Amino acid sequence: MTITAITFDFWATIYKSKTVDYTERLLALQNMVQARSSAEFDSDQFKAAVRTARHNWSRVWMEEHRTIPADEWLGLMLEALDTSLAPADLAEVAQHMENSVLDDLPSLAPDIREILADLSRNHKLAVISDTGITPGRILRQLLIQDGIDRYFSHLTFSDEIGRSKPHASAFLTTLAALGAKPAQAVHVGDLLRTDIAGAQAVGMRAVQYTGISKDDWIAATDDPAQAVVPDAVISRHRELIPLLSRWNGTPLAHCS
Repeated sequence: MTITAITFDFWATIYKSKTVDYTERLLALQNMVQARSSAEFDSDQFKAAVRTARHNWSRVWMEEHRTIPADEWLGLMLEALDTSLAPADLAEVAQHMENSVLDDLPSLAPDIREILADLSRNHKLAVISDTGITPGRILRQLLIQDGIDRYFSHLTFSDEIGRSKPHASAFLTTLAALGAKPAQAVHVGDLLRTDIAGAQAVGMRAVQYTGISKDDWIAATDDPAQAVVPDAVISRHRELIPLLSRWNGTPLAHCS
């Protein structure tokens, strides 16, 4: 089948995160929580609570295939600290966490603007993104600010659909919105366990993009990820053009 749709992961595929001072960010969060809870925590106690929240986020992401939003993440941290915040204060701190990426804006991946413009002429494009603390509403804002939102016919964010990759619904709801069958679609992303395995499981081709991240942080300790084999690996987005030309009209090998 001719490829009519291409979906992209967001982080480490369309965007590269900016390196931030996590020590400074952690201290700012601690100060906000202390000011609103009238409690005091030593740095080790607060760091341990943050680690607990992060661990639970990762567990839910990997086992339940959903992403914990900022307010739920914050609730886990507060529980570990044996404290609480008034609803209004909780919402304020959560919103601060959600908006923090706007203070350290990520950069577009090399070639991506030009490739999206080129591909959108003959293909329907979409984003399929797992969200962390930063929700889909903020990621939309980044796409708009950089003027690339116009290339996408649909945007799928895990916090909005209640499921994260590799769950089939993340891919199938997107393809339905694009009016494309899995065999007509290609997904591009960096993570083997979520992007590649998830796309292939529903019958799509899957391309691993390694121009920003080579997935070393998870694949080295995640046995299922090590068994995943992408249909192709690219280090520059411009490699998609000849790849798509070669695939058009070629049967999908991993589904045969």
